[in-house]
Amino acid sequence: MNDDGRRTTRMRDRAAGAAVMEQVVRLHAQAPPRSTLARALGARPIGEDTAPWFAGALGEREVGAVLDRLPEGWSVFHAIPVGTRPDASGAVSDVDHIVVGPAGVFVVNTKHHRGQRVWVGERAVLVAGQKQPYLRNSDLEASRVRGVLAQAGIAAPVTGVVALVGTKEVTVRQQPRRVLVLRAEQLVRWLTRRPAVLDAATIADVARLFDDPATWRPVDSSADTVERFAVIEREVRTAQLVRAGWMLAVALGAVAVALPVVSVLTR
Repeated sequence: MNDDGRRTTRMRDRAAGAAVMEQVVRLHAQAPPRSTLARALGARPIGEDTAPWFAGALGEREVGAVLDRLPEGWSVFHAIPVGTRPDASGAVSDVDHIVVGPAGVFVVNTKHHRGQRVWVGERAVLVAGQKQPYLRNSDLEASRVRGVLAQAGIAAPVTGVVALVGTKEVTVRQQPRRVLVLRAEQLVRWLTRRPAVLDAATIADVARLFDDPATWRPVDSSADTVERFAVIEREVRTAQLVRAGWMLAVALGAVAVALPVVSVLTR
């Protein structure tokens, strides 16, 4: 416990997507439950305001699983709380992932765009033709982490990275100068091929600093967030299966109606 009664945990124990999952659980709890008919028809169990957070959580977990494949000598931290004030939705800023290893410190911002086309230029990232603030936001997150290191008196290079999840196509016209943009599945290969710039002692110092909850904004440690999110995820998948079943039933019904007509016409 902290002096103010809040529970703490080592930052390396935070689950990937923890902050976003907390937001999903909170919003879902505020929404009215589905009716029996809605469940039977496979109505989506999450509302429009919750859906982006839900997709974001899935994306961060996917990137977390990718980063778990980094070899020994690398440390990964997820859902690091860096903001101080909640936004209009009640969420407070967090850094999706921080990676520490021989090649330096990497602040990874996950963006989940299932089936979308992404274009990357020196000064802009476009998703389905729409400009997104990813470069500015990623650079800001990297600057925050640099500030944490500077305050601790540790010299280590920090690089902002935007990791794209689920994209249909990524066109890189030119990589931005201050932020790297790449597919999530390329992360491990790219990181491990970077030249070593930190010695083992510095890596250990940085990892200890980032692992210490006192380094960051205090958060309540909700032990059941992952479990409650898993329940919501199962509800979403079940609803998808129900809708697919209804679509199949409609298609089979249409075929059943059409077959006699076709039979008559082909006589």
